[in-house]
Amino acid sequence: MSGRHRIYLAAAVTLFGMGGLGLLLMIVFHEQTFSNFFHGEKQPVLLQLLYGALYGIMAVLLLLRLLRLRFLKHTGQFFRKLLLRYRVGWLEIIMISVSAGVGEELLFRGGIQPWLGIWPTALIFVALHGYLNPRDHAVFIYGVVMIPIAAGLGWLYKE
Repeated sequence: MSGRHRIYLAAAVTLFGMGGLGLLLMIVFHEQTFSNFFHGEKQPVLLQLLYGALYGIMAVLLLLRLLRLRFLKHTGQFFRKLLLRYRVGWLEIIMISVSAGVGEELLFRGGIQPWLGIWPTALIFVALHGYLNPRDHAVFIYGVVMIPIAAGLGWLYKE
């Protein structure tokens, strides 16, 4: 299987597998529907999307700035090499971002967060992404910064 096909498969598994599991948890255990995930007693959908996009842009800018620090240089190089290895273009980056954004948020915010709360869910989210590696101090620091960012996503969902 080529690198691009692996990326498409990973995006599909993230979107449909994780998102589907999140929807299942929401419906079976939290008595919530996909529609309620966006509506409920929250802000209008377009306003939610605007808040999420602005928060995401601010988080990415912060993380990119963090990766420029000297002690995190090898972490940034790891991400660049990963993108180069799979010859990822802008279309794939957008596809991965949307798939991960939708699939992971359905699972973590819709399925897991109602049970565990914002901070434990954020911690699990970051740990499962491999950012709390005690053997790699730079990646660990990056992960510690990611925890409040993930908690912010949880707060946005809750509000």
